[in-house]
Amino acid sequence: MEDAASARKVSVLCPVCEAGEVSVLYAEARDYITKDVFEVVGCARCRISWTQPVPANLDPYYPRSYRRYNAVIIAILKFLYRRRVSRWNRLFAQPGTALELGCGDGFMLNALRSLGWSVFGTERTEDMAAFARQHFGLTVFVEGSQPLPAGETYDLVIMFQVLEHLADPMPQLRRAASLLTPGGKLIVGVPNFASWQAKFGKDGWFHLDVPRHLFHWSPAAMREAAERAGMKVDSISFASIEHDPYGWVQSILNRVFGNRNRLTRLLMRAEPWRFSDIFTLFVAALLTPIAFGLSLTSWLFGRGAIMQAVLSKR
Repeated sequence: MEDAASARKVSVLCPVCEAGEVSVLYAEARDYITKDVFEVVGCARCRISWTQPVPANLDPYYPRSYRRYNAVIIAILKFLYRRRVSRWNRLFAQPGTALELGCGDGFMLNALRSLGWSVFGTERTEDMAAFARQHFGLTVFVEGSQPLPAGETYDLVIMFQVLEHLADPMPQLRRAASLLTPGGKLIVGVPNFASWQAKFGKDGWFHLDVPRHLFHWSPAAMREAAERAGMKVDSISFASIEHDPYGWVQSILNRVFGNRNRLTRLLMRAEPWRFSDIFTLFVAALLTPIAFGLSLTSWLFGRGAIMQAVLSKR
């Protein structure tokens, strides 16, 4: 988080700890899709930050191409996600029931099912649930029209790359806690606003991603939120080979070359290629080994760009 003493104070209560020590950190954080401008404000007490104002309609900020990568990148992500899921599996003596809140394409649930778990997911809309249902045959509930069965609990609840997208995260954390069996675990994966990458990238940090990312978490904020939701943090880890090195590449391109996430837009096939993009690809290739080195070092010092917290009920 930026030095609160040098930032403009605002009169608003923190949504997590309800303190009034809130400052504007970035006055002009720009969405790379619509070019709309937002503020990022932060709480000096619990170290949570958030995007404001929250758009009344988020649909324009999620075009059909958003995070729709080509087949090669998807194959790499699926491989890396399977490795991550296998580590979750080792937290338990035997497979049980798992629920992923905001399961997306269903890659992680499908990997868990291959390890013997009974898996279920949720999504915001029928369209977002369709891929996981059709390609993997997963049971996906849609918030509102097809809610979760009442009274069900789960050994593992997953909120991976979800909590940062929620306009009001505390009720959802409490809800996740209520869905856990005794001894169950909640896995939360979010970008780390206290990371070296975030400090370097500032308002051009790739994982800031306003306004899709409405909250920007730090380890301190995660512990505070867990406590207020009736949970405790068992562990926080920072190694994310699927997100961290690329985040360095795009953040350096943004800060040094004014790339404004163009490399990402090209990989999502959101824009046509231009001749000048050859330079972007060349620089990205040169930056890749540097990005892996920066990522490894940040992991060792607990300052990686993505953090994964394992929570359990108090």
